[in-house]
Amino acid sequence: MKNIKLIYLTLFLVSASVLCFEIISTRISSVIFVSDYSFIILSLAILGLGSGGIFSYYKIKVPEISAAPGIISKSLFFFSTSLCIFIILVIRISITNPFIYFFFLFIPFFFAGIVYSQIFKFYAEYSFKLYASDLAGAAIGSTSSIGIISLFGAPNSILLLALIILASVGSFLPDRISKKEIFSFYSILFLSFILLVYNGNNEFLGKVPIGNFPEKDFYYVYPNAGAISEIADSRWSIYGRSDLVQYSNQNIVKQLFIDGAAGTQMYRFNGNIKKPGSFLLELLIHHSISIPFLFLKEHEKDNMLIIGPGGGKEVLIGMFSEVKQITGVEINPDFVDIVKDYRNFNGGIYTDFNNVNILVKEGRHYIKQSNQNFDLIVMALPSTEQIQNIEALAMSENYLLTVEAIRDYLKILTPEGSLIFAVHNKWELMRLIVTAISAFEGIGIDSKDVQNHFAILKADYAPTVVIKKKAFTKDEITHWQNVMKTMPTDLPPITYLPYSRDKIGQINQFLTKTSQNKEAVQKYIEQYEFDISPCKDDSPYFYKIKKGVPDDYLWLLSGIIAFNFIIVVLPSRLKNVKKDRRTITLPLTIFICIGAGFMILEVSLFQKLILYLGSPTVSLSILLSSLLIGMGIGSFWGRKIFEDNLKKRLQIVSILIVITGIIFFILYPYILTELLVYSLTFRSLACFLMILPFGFLLGIPFPSCIQMLKQQNMERYIPWMYGINGAMSVLGSVLSVILSMIFGFTPAFFAGLFLYLVVFILLHSISFPIIKSKSKIK
Repeated sequence: MKNIKLIYLTLFLVSASVLCFEIISTRISSVIFVSDYSFIILSLAILGLGSGGIFSYYKIKVPEISAAPGIISKSLFFFSTSLCIFIILVIRISITNPFIYFFFLFIPFFFAGIVYSQIFKFYAEYSFKLYASDLAGAAIGSTSSIGIISLFGAPNSILLLALIILASVGSFLPDRISKKEIFSFYSILFLSFILLVYNGNNEFLGKVPIGNFPEKDFYYVYPNAGAISEIADSRWSIYGRSDLVQYSNQNIVKQLFIDGAAGTQMYRFNGNIKKPGSFLLELLIHHSISIPFLFLKEHEKDNMLIIGPGGGKEVLIGMFSEVKQITGVEINPDFVDIVKDYRNFNGGIYTDFNNVNILVKEGRHYIKQSNQNFDLIVMALPSTEQIQNIEALAMSENYLLTVEAIRDYLKILTPEGSLIFAVHNKWELMRLIVTAISAFEGIGIDSKDVQNHFAILKADYAPTVVIKKKAFTKDEITHWQNVMKTMPTDLPPITYLPYSRDKIGQINQFLTKTSQNKEAVQKYIEQYEFDISPCKDDSPYFYKIKKGVPDDYLWLLSGIIAFNFIIVVLPSRLKNVKKDRRTITLPLTIFICIGAGFMILEVSLFQKLILYLGSPTVSLSILLSSLLIGMGIGSFWGRKIFEDNLKKRLQIVSILIVITGIIFFILYPYILTELLVYSLTFRSLACFLMILPFGFLLGIPFPSCIQMLKQQNMERYIPWMYGINGAMSVLGSVLSVILSMIFGFTPAFFAGLFLYLVVFILLHSISFPIIKSKSKIK
């Protein structure tokens, strides 16, 4: 038998590589596809691992442990090779067909699933230490992916993972291979590694293609102008690929894109505020978000906060409007670095002006920390239509346009302050207004008076709303009307002002009807064809305008349920399973519950952490590392809990998970709110330590169930159970998103806890044979 420590190391490397590949492939898929496709990729990873386990159960019928190194080494080799094939095909052949892409992405996870299932099958007596190695590797992979993708870029990172997996194959080479051949093998791997390090993020295979989808702004800036676009600068990070694009038909504006979407303009500027050139001013004034600045009085523009300044358009608008102090918070550091590096083009708007301060932070989190008041808070087209985070957790919208967010904005506005928001279309404008009405009602402003806080600018592209902290006075309305008379007729028109509004428009009619009472607002929401209900932190899906659950998610859920039915029900009808039905039913049910329950809990926890840590990337890294390390410790030490009474161990741990989860979910928002004044490092450490005990408990059930099968001489079912656990994790991730859309993240979290409660009830009510292991479980 191979040295068991070598098996631990192999499993550690495989787990780290799988997590890295999952995160990096999500970034690649976000460049090619749009959010729905990316979400499928995340579920596909778990599905591939589960399918590998199912394949092992049916097709690899080798009981002798002496055959394990050969099977594992072949699977590792195919895993490594499939990684290389995947990235080469994506780049060199430009695979943008989703079905072909999914197929080649599925294969590496499939072979990794075979590796997992075979290791747990042949070395089941070491299940606790194996599971600890598995989770430790996953924890390292989840955090190291951030640095790897920044250093090497996504394509080179996948080649690096292939080399790591290939190096582990060498540990299983047959004894007949000479030392010279082994030396040559590792020499080639070392030289390949040096080549990758030397290239850094220089993508010698080529660039990942941007899929030509309607959601990809990259292709639609000049759709009919015959303009040739060229990527002038490209940078990878965990937020995605940031591209600076220039065009052959003009040299006035460059576009910044994240994953080919969410375009933001960077304008040519000579750096002279007093003489910027009439053409630049003409371009800026025709953006609807510029119009409210024409009405500002001197005392209303002392300072301004821009959430997501991107290429700096809103910064220029503020500078030309003579705003005295401008602060911008941008979550994507690559955008900030690119604008700074191209100061010769943009006039140094981020570097050369003392009254402009650009910070790399998440907007909502900065507002929670800030003790400064602003006259203006500006946000234009805050797009989350592409996945900007990692794991299935990253499918949610951000927290910038919720009821609680607007209350936070209002708190840091000066008494004369205003919010200026530009959105994508009239449906989003309607939802934003409804959300703002709910926010005002929450701070005690009557629905009859709320309508006097709004001014609306109609535009075919980017309608804009002004939301004042205090209601418009009649003198202010008169001032706006006087300024409007001097405005050129080709500018975006103002369609709603308090006391003087055009009642023909749909939004104007809505404000008129809903000013009667709160019940009128709710009735209008229910009758409206799209979902314009107030968006809240517990379900921040602002851009989901279709009522109910989107069809794509329902079809995905149906397909996953069908797949789970096949892998659970059909194998149970086999003759050799029927004879063990009495003993296999309980482990089968527990694997189903812990597989789905864990993923639901993970998704819900991630969403709740973003507000307190400010960055989705940091939140995910802290969550995964804390959970996985805690689970690793739990799997290692868990075997000592009621070592001779497996039923009691599972009972106690399952009910402790429920109790701890309830206490944790209730208390941690209050604790973390108090810690907002401290540094990100301190808050991250606090979150890590708070989640660790919960992870410790979550790490015990899975290896205990493996031990259960081992004790009852049913090791042959381990690959099947492993596959079921993986498939149920996919189901859990989809259920978590759907539940959060309908009910919110908090009910979704408690649904995950309920599945662990089911485990406790089953163990309490079903008789269970207590069988001592013939060999010590390690």
